Amino acid sequence: MTNATTPPRRSAPRTPEEPLNGRTALVTGGSSGIGAAIAQELAALGAHVAVVARRTDLLDATVSRIRQAGGRALAVAADLTTPTGPQDAVAQVRDLLGPVDILVCAAGAVRLGGVDEVSDRHWNLMFTLNLDAPFRMARAVLPDMRHAGYGWIVAIGSAAGADIVPGSGAYGISKAALNRLVELIDEENRACGVRAVAVCPGWVRTALAQDPAEAGIPEDEVLSPQDVAQTVSWLVTRPSRLRLDRIVRCEPTSPRADATAAMVAALASSGRGRAEEGTPR
Repeated sequence: MTNATTPPRRSAPRTPEEPLNGRTALVTGGSSGIGAAIAQELAALGAHVAVVARRTDLLDATVSRIRQAGGRALAVAADLTTPTGPQDAVAQVRDLLGPVDILVCAAGAVRLGGVDEVSDRHWNLMFTLNLDAPFRMARAVLPDMRHAGYGWIVAIGSAAGADIVPGSGAYGISKAALNRLVELIDEENRACGVRAVAVCPGWVRTALAQDPAEAGIPEDEVLSPQDVAQTVSWLVTRPSRLRLDRIVRCEPTSPRADATAAMVAALASSGRGRAEEGTPR
């Protein structure tokens, strides 16, 4: 894995500019897209961020950008689809940085198609990365969070998990199950100071989403990864007295930038689905 030379937790006080000083954040899927934007946003707020991803070149690039901006980051190369990958990643971060205070599960895979078109291989991939990995990582971090009386578990969901989207196949089903996982974690741990939330974006401009230009939509009418990242950072910096919905939708205001229509159109135009690491919407 990468880079064991890292300073210990910072003892500087938290400030309005850096409200996450002294916190350790672990962000999966941090090599690109939404995950990379979240890692950079949390680092800018003072957190020491462990960036977890499979593609080491892009992973190292994300960490380099954070450090160049004055933030603190650690690269952790891991394959979260393996049986022990999620737990091993959490254990490595704990050994190097201490207990995880903020877990953001932004890694995901997508394969579009009707339910009758889903192969066993792609069904298993969707559930392994979109549901099993967040479950295993949450299970690994919860004891420390409960002991500390503080913690955030944030899952990046999708409009396809909150709505019934024809053609979303195993992707939509796995994201719907992810929402229920988050709701249960929050219900079971809120009294201990640990909160969980699923952030479910609509159409976000990433490499795995349909290109807005191809659909005749101005680029600035869909969400950017930074929009989602700023939503996450706002959530994890809220005071404990504030009760929040467990499923948070964030979608473009433009009626032309409808995520369901975009997904259906992308499926029709490509004639096939996609299966990649990242956070496609």
